[in-house]
Amino acid sequence: MNSHPPHVALLRQAYGLLRSGRHDDARRVVARLLELSPQNVDALTLNAQLALEAGNLDAAMWAIEVAAQLAPDAAAVQYARGRIFSARGEPSLAVECYQIAIRADPASADILTSLGNALRKLGRVQEGIAAYRQALALKPEHLLASANLAHALEAFGDTASASAVRESACEAVVGKVTALHGKAHELIAQGKPLAALDALQEALATAPDPDTLRWAARLATDCGDFQLGLAFADRLLALEPDDVQALRLACLLAVGAGLLERLPRYVQPLQRLAPEDEVPLLVRMSLPAIQDSRESIVATRAAFEAAVDELLHRDLKIEDPGALAVVQSFFMAYQGECDRDLLVKAAELFAKALPALLFVSPHCERKQRRPGRIRIGFISRYLCAHSIGKTSLGLIEKIDRRRFEVYALRITPGSDDETTMRIRAAADHYVRVCGDLRELAATHRQLAALELDILFYQDIGMESVSYFLSFARLAPVQCVSFGHPNTTGVPTMDYFISNDLYETAQSAGHYSERLALLHDLPTLAYYYRPVVTHELPARAVLGLPEDATIYVCPQTLFKIHPDFDELLKGILERDARGRVVLIQARIQEWNDRLSARFRRTMPQVADRVLFLPSLPQPQFMQLLASSDVMLDTLHFNGMNSSLEALAVGLPVVTLPTGLQRGRHTRAMYLKMSVTDCIAASPEEYIDVAVRLGTNAALRRDLRERILSRNHVLYEDERVVCEFERFFLSALQEPSVAMSQ
Repeated sequence: MNSHPPHVALLRQAYGLLRSGRHDDARRVVARLLELSPQNVDALTLNAQLALEAGNLDAAMWAIEVAAQLAPDAAAVQYARGRIFSARGEPSLAVECYQIAIRADPASADILTSLGNALRKLGRVQEGIAAYRQALALKPEHLLASANLAHALEAFGDTASASAVRESACEAVVGKVTALHGKAHELIAQGKPLAALDALQEALATAPDPDTLRWAARLATDCGDFQLGLAFADRLLALEPDDVQALRLACLLAVGAGLLERLPRYVQPLQRLAPEDEVPLLVRMSLPAIQDSRESIVATRAAFEAAVDELLHRDLKIEDPGALAVVQSFFMAYQGECDRDLLVKAAELFAKALPALLFVSPHCERKQRRPGRIRIGFISRYLCAHSIGKTSLGLIEKIDRRRFEVYALRITPGSDDETTMRIRAAADHYVRVCGDLRELAATHRQLAALELDILFYQDIGMESVSYFLSFARLAPVQCVSFGHPNTTGVPTMDYFISNDLYETAQSAGHYSERLALLHDLPTLAYYYRPVVTHELPARAVLGLPEDATIYVCPQTLFKIHPDFDELLKGILERDARGRVVLIQARIQEWNDRLSARFRRTMPQVADRVLFLPSLPQPQFMQLLASSDVMLDTLHFNGMNSSLEALAVGLPVVTLPTGLQRGRHTRAMYLKMSVTDCIAASPEEYIDVAVRLGTNAALRRDLRERILSRNHVLYEDERVVCEFERFFLSALQEPSVAMSQ
């Protein structure tokens, strides 16, 4: 791998955007990459390609000539250079470039096809035909090579050979796409949906047919890549604008990504084509990912409640459970408000609109549980290298097998990785749970057959399947915890498991569930100590200025509440050398919208907010170790990120708020007996951050104290004991389910 991981990540992102047809987004990424590395040959070549696609031949030629000076024999450079010369009407120069490129990459059907085109323009038709035939020998399904060869043969009057070329190409295309579809099916069965998505992208590069686009859009949705899914859905709708299922899927993707401004382009034709469809009604409960202001939060919450009230009054009836996939209250948790009343009302709506949600497993109606160990199910879509997987793994591995029989319930599809393998190995039973709400009845029966005593949702609210499953009574005790630290509003959820160091005297009123408190824990996860690298790269390698104070805030962008802008502004105004470092979102609209908000709320310092691409875990830990201060987000703290930062001794400045999700980092500090970074007000938050950022000696002392005491945060057996204590006591109490 390139020694500059941010550069590699940006380049991959740009190529992915280009493949998805999102050229404007690709240009922005390439511009950022060239700021970091002005002589990056790959970036210069891609920049030239994008300029060529836009018809800006002068800019394309400038970029490619710089690249050619740096790497004159590179196939990609000379190929792009030849295409630019061809566009400028200079086929002889194009041929020279293509011939250099072919010497570097003799197996490229694309270069050979372009060479054939240029040769034909020069009147060298037989040479052009030979180039096309060579391209097809390498890649029989190459549609452009076959079409151009057929045209060239027809020009000679050889229509029979031209027809044979076209027929052969069609057979090759069908065979290639069929094989790639088969490969995608196999990869999904192996728990490798991302690899399956790559296979579908290759099929689309061969032939962009509607069926492949539809499948790719759904698979991207299942993989959580809403941006890519939307790109596929938009391409599909360009081919089939009246495809009702494609419009429904596009609504789901836009809602899941919190891109409400996109919804009208899908909802309006859907209402016209399918006036009885429930999706246009349900998407009215959607929320944006990035809020513009506190006023916009008030307005969107009011719109959410008004939509629920109207649908309750309308006596909505949902015929298709699949329509529920567009329901997403995920972003509500990041607004800094108590959501109990809104979510209780929303749950009332869904229970009334689709009574089948309220399925009751027969074993829950028995007076006595069957003998044997306590059966406990851990359910999530994210039992993988995800924040949920990281916080679930230790408890699944360590819980007492003499008392508990563990079921790992993985909502599919999902990518299997090392964390998944460990969870599968640790569990007594590993069960794949269908992630299609249209199959909800079958999923109810599947889970009921397990006869679980306790069903422990690792997260509810992060995606729609686990949320709607939670309406059913699938175990006598059903509970949820901090995976997505918000109440559910769902009446069949018995307990919200929290920690006395997270909660306040008012906390019971924040939950629709019965609040169960574990005692005196720094975190509610048996959390394995992160692997810490001791090799610190130069900051420039990470795309950071060497002489700046780095205030890193590596949270997902929807966690950055409008209230947080004033804190960032205050820090940057007081520290002229300060740079706030955020992590780019995969969804470009989030980056754009947040940047626009910063330009409005802190115009004098917005240029000192830097966005880095997402990094692999080893490089992410290097970023933390290379930073000076970490800024904890308001209202919704870091959990994994705080544990990772404290593992390298990085001070995390935090301002606790009244809700559990705003008090996680505070609990960690209390258990370490390090309270220097717990602020009591926004002003103190700014003051603590700047004092640490500008005083190296103070920062060094705090790092040493954190490193000497952070052992209390990791691999704490008391976490497992406290959960076991709760599980046993919950089963012994009169069940909420039995009293219904």
